[in-house]
Amino acid sequence: MRAKLFYRPKVLQIGELKDACEKAISAVLGPDFTIKVLYPRHPSPGVTDEVKLDAESLRPVVDLNNVDFTMTARPQDSQSHGDLFLMFQRGVQGKSFGIYANDERSFRCLEKIAVSLGLEQTEEPMGGLEALETRVAALEKTAKDAGTNPRCFISFKFDDPATATQVNCLKRLLAAVHIEFLTGEQFEPRRIEDKVKARLRADVDFLIAVISKAGESKWIRDEIADANSRGLWIVILLEEGAKFDKGIFGTLEYVPFTVAIEQTFPAVLEGVNFIRADISAGGTRKN
Repeated sequence: MRAKLFYRPKVLQIGELKDACEKAISAVLGPDFTIKVLYPRHPSPGVTDEVKLDAESLRPVVDLNNVDFTMTARPQDSQSHGDLFLMFQRGVQGKSFGIYANDERSFRCLEKIAVSLGLEQTEEPMGGLEALETRVAALEKTAKDAGTNPRCFISFKFDDPATATQVNCLKRLLAAVHIEFLTGEQFEPRRIEDKVKARLRADVDFLIAVISKAGESKWIRDEIADANSRGLWIVILLEEGAKFDKGIFGTLEYVPFTVAIEQTFPAVLEGVNFIRADISAGGTRKN
């Protein structure tokens, strides 16, 4: 039996999560057990490992919006079969987080923890595009009323397959809300920097820069500088664990995401809505 349930996040008291986990495990395994807690970390771009701690590391965990760890519990009795395994994962910020159990005993433990903490179960979060259907519909109406389709240039490390996959998802969102886009992916018989500069200097209204853990595009600094000098809006999507030294562009905001770029879609759509409205009103942002 495997299951993943989603709950509404809440803020606990210090030690409340630790106590709930220990009581639940004791009820399932008996009084003698050991707990290990594994926390993921990203020491450098593209590298992930885990920090192994004991149950005491659960004491300061209070905000269930930000849980991200795996907990295993092993009975001291060697005749018992297998470990309990629970994975706590972030969901939609402010709306949900998930707990995964890999077998029946782990699921019983999950249920006891939920009852002890008074957690309210909620539905599984919808996919990135599906969850934004109403916003997309509203933006489509805005586009129809404005009578214009903004165009953007997407800057990203297109020689990295994982980043390219994330950007393909972003492209589908932009297409769904009638945003035209250009990238530097397509082959042209000239220097890449010349090709990228020419496309960026085409009739575009804003720049989206996707910075993943694989690193920045080689030309991202020049692209941001050129977009800034021309008065274009700049939207930076920054993956957790990626490094981006904004340098002289220290006032630029960015939209963070962890596992999937879909997490940035609400902010991207809000930005697109703003750009549409400004263009429709005859804004002077572009030089």
